[in-house]
Amino acid sequence: MQALELPQIIVAGAPKSGTSSVYFWLAAHPDIYASPVKETFFFADQVSRFNRQANVIDHDLSTYASYFKGRKPGQLCMEATAAYIYQHNALKHIPALPGPPKVIFLLREPGARLYSQYRFERHRTKRITTSWASYASDPQLLSHGRYANYLKPWIDALGEEHVHVDTFENLVSNPADAMASMANFLGLDGAFYQHYDFVQHNATVAIKSKMLHRLGLQLQRFIPHGVQEALLPLYLRFNAGRMPEKNQEELELLSQVKAAYTEDVQALQTLCPQLELSSWVS
Repeated sequence: MQALELPQIIVAGAPKSGTSSVYFWLAAHPDIYASPVKETFFFADQVSRFNRQANVIDHDLSTYASYFKGRKPGQLCMEATAAYIYQHNALKHIPALPGPPKVIFLLREPGARLYSQYRFERHRTKRITTSWASYASDPQLLSHGRYANYLKPWIDALGEEHVHVDTFENLVSNPADAMASMANFLGLDGAFYQHYDFVQHNATVAIKSKMLHRLGLQLQRFIPHGVQEALLPLYLRFNAGRMPEKNQEELELLSQVKAAYTEDVQALQTLCPQLELSSWVS
């Protein structure tokens, strides 16, 4: 029986930490085949509208493999579901995949990540109407910034040689070096990124038409990645508005949230001493 086409690369988190950009930048590498949909959610803990047709709860790996049937000989398969870092099913099943795959985590200063996620859900997807103060007091949402608690089980399950951790801040300030390091970790030619044109993806903007945005997400899987790169600026010009200004009250609370994560940042630094986290500490 022919072996299933399963990913050798999975970008597994964290949300609002640069995973969309990394997905597209890795997809541009000639030795990588990316799933047509960035986030498959196949190993999510729950069935939702995002994975109803393909999920580990109701389907076997042959369904998952259908995301990678376009792979050319010699290419590595890749997907990027940012929520996997928090998902029990992902932690259970991904280390058991053949290989196992190499897993990439992008992390962001936890207060800034939480605030970015709030603004994304409040002004872009419009899923919530709550205030930043209420959002920032949610225990579960706050727990998602305690990265060491989530990363250590992944490292234990996969082994350090199969886990690459970097920061959003490094990705923004040194994209060519960050991507070259990532490529080297994957056993690929990092020189590809020396002259690459880095375009940011999934920046938090206010969406004018939710209907048009949903249509775009539905059509995404049918549009080649290179065409998506070219169309993104045009789409944002047409369907993206200005975000509300960050007010002083929100920024003061953001400083308090950042300070509250001090011990968690120290725990992450102990777990991943190679990371530059000085800017994360108040």
